[in-house]
Amino acid sequence: MSYTIKRVVVIGSGTMGGGIAAHAANAGLPVYLLDVTQAIVLASFERLKKSRPPSFFTPQTAELVTIGNLIDNFSWVAEGDWIVEAIVENLQAKRELVARIERVRKPASIVSSNTSGLPIAAIAAEASADFKKHFLGTHFFNPPRYMKLLEVIPTANTDPHITEFMQTFAEDRLGKGVVICKDTPNFIANRYGSISAATALNYILEHGYTVEEADAIMGTLIGRARTGIFRLQDLVGLDVSSAVGDNLYGLIEHDESREVLRDSRLRRVRTGQLERGRLGDKSGQGFYLKPPKGTKADILSLDLETLEYRARREPEIPSIAEAMKIKPLGERLRFVLKQNDKAGALARHTIYNALAYASRRIPEISDEIVNVDHAVRWGFSHELGPFEIWDALGVRETVANMERQKISVAPWVKEMLASGHETFYRSEDGRLSYYDQARNSYVTEPLADRSIDLHALKATRMVCENSSARLLNLGDGVLCLELLTNTLDAPARRLLSDALDFMETGAYAGLVIANQGADFCVGSDVEGKELQDALMKVRFSSKPVVTAPAGKTLGAGAVLAMSAAAAVAAAETYMGLNSGTLGCKEMVRRHVSPAMKTPNTDPLPLLQQVLQTIATRKVSTSAAEARSLGFLSASDRIVMNRDHQIALAKQVVLELADAGYAPPARSKTCYAAGRDVLAALRAGLYVMRQGDFMTDNDLHASNRVAFVLCGGDLSAAQWVHERYFLDLEMGQ
Repeated sequence: MSYTIKRVVVIGSGTMGGGIAAHAANAGLPVYLLDVTQAIVLASFERLKKSRPPSFFTPQTAELVTIGNLIDNFSWVAEGDWIVEAIVENLQAKRELVARIERVRKPASIVSSNTSGLPIAAIAAEASADFKKHFLGTHFFNPPRYMKLLEVIPTANTDPHITEFMQTFAEDRLGKGVVICKDTPNFIANRYGSISAATALNYILEHGYTVEEADAIMGTLIGRARTGIFRLQDLVGLDVSSAVGDNLYGLIEHDESREVLRDSRLRRVRTGQLERGRLGDKSGQGFYLKPPKGTKADILSLDLETLEYRARREPEIPSIAEAMKIKPLGERLRFVLKQNDKAGALARHTIYNALAYASRRIPEISDEIVNVDHAVRWGFSHELGPFEIWDALGVRETVANMERQKISVAPWVKEMLASGHETFYRSEDGRLSYYDQARNSYVTEPLADRSIDLHALKATRMVCENSSARLLNLGDGVLCLELLTNTLDAPARRLLSDALDFMETGAYAGLVIANQGADFCVGSDVEGKELQDALMKVRFSSKPVVTAPAGKTLGAGAVLAMSAAAAVAAAETYMGLNSGTLGCKEMVRRHVSPAMKTPNTDPLPLLQQVLQTIATRKVSTSAAEARSLGFLSASDRIVMNRDHQIALAKQVVLELADAGYAPPARSKTCYAAGRDVLAALRAGLYVMRQGDFMTDNDLHASNRVAFVLCGGDLSAAQWVHERYFLDLEMGQ
């Protein structure tokens, strides 16, 4: 049977339920959001619309959500193709709701429970066989829009076709990284994360670390989220993390590490904080105390001995600054682990115990090590998963170091080494293989046509590289310029120019400009004609160039994305022009000029909108908003799953080439509105200044942008070459 999801019903409008509803709306799906009373769901929905960072791609996206209550509107459940239960973490309450859902759901609708650790099978234990066939767990991570991981947990009764469908749907439509989990306590990520965090916290408390020292060590230094450990606790909520730990303890009697969850030092701190109502960010105080809104007071830190707040203290551990100069994580970790100071001691205890624990949970929580690594990376924003870290450090050497510290490693790891296998992963021609402990051999991941891993292609598909960029062959006649830094600096511009020349002279269909880092490009080291020439070379290439913006795409990065024949943007793309008049020409060409081809169109409203966007340095909060601001066109594509972005960009190159792509004409394609419209824009800016809505500096900068956008002081509107606007951008 084939399945489709055209409407989603989310029951429970709290942090998770509301976030799931918002992200389903982001995917273009109409959603019913239900809760106990109308007042509860209305208040939750209003918070959702005002949340920062925003839960919705655009304000208009929220219109896809219809709110209701469980008394008057429960019949809406019958319209859902996917019904998500996201109520309180209480097994009996979830069972009672499942019984109500079963009575009204339509045949073949899929029902899932969002729980961080309750047994999925137990939730539907009293339901019919048909219901169980269509029931599974879908554990989102908070916030659902931004966290990549989605743990999908089928039960023994779940139809495998539904599991497969939900995985594909979540990857393609919701943009998630899906890990199929066993129905074990806390599944994969929270099982590993709870034990690992408790292990680290106990050591921190036992050895007298400050919260600042712990966060400095437990963050980006060792490849984890920059929040560190205590800042992360505040974000999650101390009540939540404490409840998860307490719940987990009772479910894992067989786990040799479970006693770390009940360590007396950890319980003293958690109990003391909870008794004082210090829950973290939600209460304004946790391990850090935020000043009241509107004040300029400093953030205070918790003294872990007295449980009182004090002024923040910068850590005095010199090796941290030295280590942060080392960019490759494997090299940095090896450096840190050798240090005879607080950083080295905590890193050794945390990392070695975490890696060993991951090994001991195979095959209990997963048969495949790759699932554990994906869950940890996607769920907690770690740079590498535990088995990937092990490879980076050297498996044999790390096992020896663990054993010297009397840390127990799973027998299968030693068996792997004894059989001559030295790593958990192998890469051959862009395809990843991982060690399977049951077979004592490597398993190759299925070749995914929708995903291209640039790092994996480096060994066999690299054409050339320098310090800032790399040229790769994606196959099928498509090249890829991979930006290795987040600026379009001189080396990157040189290789960009060389790549375009190489493409023009060879049998190539086109070029993709992309990377797989956090940000596409946040600017350039220079402005002026040199940068303009590089961007114009992209624009007028005789073969299609497709950009793949994602993350921060600012200044020169935004103009680069707009200069190409097309863009394939990740849904989480934050575009903006934050550098003077750079990009004015592109905004006029894309946003103003097409409209002016219609007779009697007034250019003033269009230019007012563009002026506001540029002068206020507006940055989109999503690719959808970037489109509404004019940074992306209606024909540019937006992809929800960034793992699919480069493959789709390659496809667009081939589509353009097959359609007989021709470069844009070098003719008068830009509309210059002239002095009358400029005067109107400047009058508006003057009123803004008189109302004290901007400073004198803001007024000067905005007048300069307005001058360029209108094409200068022309006596009458006219059509001009792009170069005319570029000269105005440079002040000529």
